[in-house]
Amino acid sequence: MSEKKLDAPAFHRRAKRLLDAWKADSDGPDSILIIHGKTAPDVYNKTIAIHLWLFGYEFSDTIILLTKDTIHITTQRKKATDGGHGRSVAKILQSLKDADDALPLDVTVIGKEPAAENAAAYEKVIATLKASGPAVGVIASEEPSSNIVKEWKAAFAGAEAAFARRDIGALVSDALAVKEKGELKHEKSAAAAAALLMQDYFVDEMAKIFDEEKTVSNRALAERVEGSLENKAVEKRLGGKVADVGMVEWSSLPSVQSGGAYDLALDAASSGDALHAGTVVCSLNVRYFMYNASVSRTFMIDPTPEQEKNYAFLLGLQQQLIGWLRPGAAMGAVYEQAAAYVRAQRPDLAPHFAGDCGFVTGLELRDGVNVLAAGCARRLAAGMVVVARVGLENLANAKAADARARTYAYQLADTVVVREGGAEAAAACSAEPNDVSFFFNDEEPAAKAAAAAAPREARAAPATRTSAILPSRFRSDEREDESGARQQREHQKELLARLQADGRRRFAGDEGTDGEEARPVRRFESYKRETALPREARSGRIVVDERADTLVLPMYGMAVPFHISTVKSASRSDEGEYVYLRLNLVSPGQGVGKRDAQPPHEGGGGDVAFVRSLTFRSADVAHMNDVHHSITALKRDQAKREAEKAQLADIVEQDRLVTAPGQRPPRLADVFMRPLAEGKRFPAALEIHANGLRYLTAGRGGGTPVDILFNNIRHLFFQPCDRELLVLIHVHLRNPIMLGKKKMQDIQFYREASDAAFDETGNRRRRVRYGDEDEIEAEQEELRRRRQLNREFEDFAARIVDASNHEVELDKPFRNIAFTGVPARANVLLQPTVECLVHLSDAPFFVLTVADVELVHLERVQFGLKNFDMVFVFRDFKRTPVHVNSVPMKQLDDIKEWLDSVNLAFTEGPVNLNWAQIMKTVVKDPLGFYEDGGWAFLAQDSDAEADESDEEESEFSMSEDELEASESDDDASGASDFGTDSDDDADFDDDDADDESGEDWDELEAKAKAYDDKRHHNGDAPPGRAPPKRARHR
Repeated sequence: MSEKKLDAPAFHRRAKRLLDAWKADSDGPDSILIIHGKTAPDVYNKTIAIHLWLFGYEFSDTIILLTKDTIHITTQRKKATDGGHGRSVAKILQSLKDADDALPLDVTVIGKEPAAENAAAYEKVIATLKASGPAVGVIASEEPSSNIVKEWKAAFAGAEAAFARRDIGALVSDALAVKEKGELKHEKSAAAAAALLMQDYFVDEMAKIFDEEKTVSNRALAERVEGSLENKAVEKRLGGKVADVGMVEWSSLPSVQSGGAYDLALDAASSGDALHAGTVVCSLNVRYFMYNASVSRTFMIDPTPEQEKNYAFLLGLQQQLIGWLRPGAAMGAVYEQAAAYVRAQRPDLAPHFAGDCGFVTGLELRDGVNVLAAGCARRLAAGMVVVARVGLENLANAKAADARARTYAYQLADTVVVREGGAEAAAACSAEPNDVSFFFNDEEPAAKAAAAAAPREARAAPATRTSAILPSRFRSDEREDESGARQQREHQKELLARLQADGRRRFAGDEGTDGEEARPVRRFESYKRETALPREARSGRIVVDERADTLVLPMYGMAVPFHISTVKSASRSDEGEYVYLRLNLVSPGQGVGKRDAQPPHEGGGGDVAFVRSLTFRSADVAHMNDVHHSITALKRDQAKREAEKAQLADIVEQDRLVTAPGQRPPRLADVFMRPLAEGKRFPAALEIHANGLRYLTAGRGGGTPVDILFNNIRHLFFQPCDRELLVLIHVHLRNPIMLGKKKMQDIQFYREASDAAFDETGNRRRRVRYGDEDEIEAEQEELRRRRQLNREFEDFAARIVDASNHEVELDKPFRNIAFTGVPARANVLLQPTVECLVHLSDAPFFVLTVADVELVHLERVQFGLKNFDMVFVFRDFKRTPVHVNSVPMKQLDDIKEWLDSVNLAFTEGPVNLNWAQIMKTVVKDPLGFYEDGGWAFLAQDSDAEADESDEEESEFSMSEDELEASESDDDASGASDFGTDSDDDADFDDDDADDESGEDWDELEAKAKAYDDKRHHNGDAPPGRAPPKRARHR
């Protein structure tokens, strides 16, 4: 193994940063003394952090003395071994002098054990301290210990009275807080490892315990999580997240708390009580190359509506907190802002709010100086890594029957990186309510929480009542539906508010693009020199040079070349014996499309002139016809080449597929591929290799294999052949690839569910057996064959996931919550998955990633229409919104529920909108768009309809006492719907009766009859047809 090598440039770069910060402090010490003895393997402090930051290693029994101009290091004469090979520490440290712009460095060697020869070295250090000044900076909170440290203390005891100790803990914390690029990479890897251990291991283990109803203590579960780093499957998954799995280790023991006893401190220990199916708080602290990251999640089992509301508020608070983490913000002010937010929005939770909102992390898990707590005046800076942590303690659940569930706490923590424009998460770890809620006892909330995986039963009636007939036999069902709709509206308001805050944070400092992308200046060079002009141009005739894509035009006796891209169009006309050829050229200011528009000349200034058209007259009709035809063909070929170039613009060259020589890779035989690469359709094999898939195209003469790498697969789908004609594995790529001459982003491998070689007629058995037995047996055989196909394809898809180290995850459509719509040309079945909305059965395929969507707008939602439309607006505003048209209105409620369950904000309106103009406005000034309210203009119609429905329902509502009184009145009045004359008279006042001056029915009937007789007498009615009856007016 190689010996230890220090990064000399990094050492001097960081040492200079520490010295500059020290010199900038007017009250700083005269010198800095850092002494490191020996520590236990599980102890980490600021001294160790400084060693790791400066050297990359920890050197025990070492004294570091920093003066204003020199670094003095006193260390032992010993070997620094690495796998049995090594050299002295002194030589390793001497190598730090071999660097550009190196600081003055002095290395002194002492013996391994206390000895008289060490006294001279100590006297040298003391003399340097005296020469620097009486104020010595030390880390006051730490007290080193070892035999060498004792010897130093004895030598320093006589001179110690002449020096004043000053704490440099804050100075060291500030130096370590701002991370370099390489350090941020390690922080992100640590955060990614922590997120993976939380989502892919802890959640599965906890759910398994609750599912199997086992009794496991909190401490035992924490120990399982601690041992997960030795799990081969976990190591394989970590290999897809970090470069060196061996450098992933625990910063502290995992913490699991449940059952009413909660401690939200960072060093909280797991109790020996049994894991309780109520509220579970888990905290994981992981380090990678000694750089720390932390993640905490709260999991709710069968939560009450109040608990769900409290959690949703805490999640929104954490999002707000991350938005407040900006360079220059005071850490104490951030905490005060969070506390004020809690007091304003939820004053009932203010007493339960935790005492801090996080801390700066790095080589130290928790920097005790830079803390987001009240009174901390230190400021955030770009490059800091912060654990954004919020918590609620000692919450009461009065409705809980179990005594251990009556007290609960919530905590959320994520590692974020502070950038110039704001903070961003170091790794993705979902904390959405649907991902942390588990329902085992209550079926209805379970169905609601798992709406993306299992549909809710069809509702008996729409949410807005349209008739006097009750849609349910019980009023409690109606109240539950109204409560669910109300909760959905509140959740949507929270999502829209979150979109608004996220948008302002994303586009802070973005001035927009005026709705158009900046296009590079195009320059054309037909010929490098004059001698390259074709010989025909010397004759003074128009020449079309197809080789150079150029027109050579005679102008004032000279041959002037024009590239074909500068020609907008060409037309010819005959006048007498002459032929006129008109060439329209592209120039700025013309009303042309973006493709033809050319930017002005860069160095022209204000005296640049552009030619818009040229007209040539000739008596040579044949030549001019040939020129016109050649120009048209050249322009067409040039447009075709430009289109092909634009099509290939987003093609990214893939890496080479790594095959395992001498080994037979896993193979799925006899599958077809869509779309076809070339030739006719033949079955072939799909193979799994080290870093991707290979489809061995078959056919006459063979074919070129199709390679798909794992790092280019964004989504992998398996769709069974249940109620389908095909069983398939579908691959959606991050970047498209070329299949033949076509660009493809979706590739599918399938096999037909019905085997053409299988004789379904019964053949010989039909001669001797008749009846339904053959049909039953054929149906059973068909079901068995379909089950076998599903199992074969699903197992192969799972092997793809394992081969990719879970870089690719398997997704499966949920047919039971599917709906129909028109995303392209035909009405198809759209099926949600965990991450997407897909249609995979027929081409063109439709794959829409939910994470890419900003907002969903439902158009044409109004009474009387049978269908409505869906518009998906992407987070990347430059992408054109996707429309799904003609969705049945009866599926509106189910679609809203699905969108709400996957945390997609949606709005609705009665008409279709001009989305091209809307997106142009948004792209022009995104920050101004969000400052003006963002998507609130779409939500106005939704809020107005919701308020209108509430008013309609409240207008006809009555209390139970009024209902009983009305029923008693109905019983007294009998079965007739009309009262007596006396009752009618009692309903009107005398004044109202006097005001009635209308004619009675008899008079109106007499007038109508007289009018009809008059028309019939005058012959108005057509012969053979009765006169039309006149409508009565009241």
